[in-house]
Amino acid sequence: MILLIAGLWALAALGLPGSRRALTTNSLAWITFAVWEALVQAVTPEANIRVDLLLITPLLSGLGLWGLVAILWRKRR
Repeated sequence: MILLIAGLWALAALGLPGSRRALTTNSLAWITFAVWEALVQAVTPEANIRVDLLLITPLLSGLGLWGLVAILWRKRR
């Protein structure tokens, strides 16, 4: 599912050239998160409480907001 979100950001980056930096950054961040999540699941599959998500979630949310603002800003011009 994480890679699906990364793919959607990548498609948006390809389709909306005016917002490419924000959307590409989002895509790369989600791909990095997918790799991180795969490593965590491989090393500690029984981990229920994940403190790392307290840092990752706000970062991905902020980047997502930046991407959406970039898309909307592009449409206004």
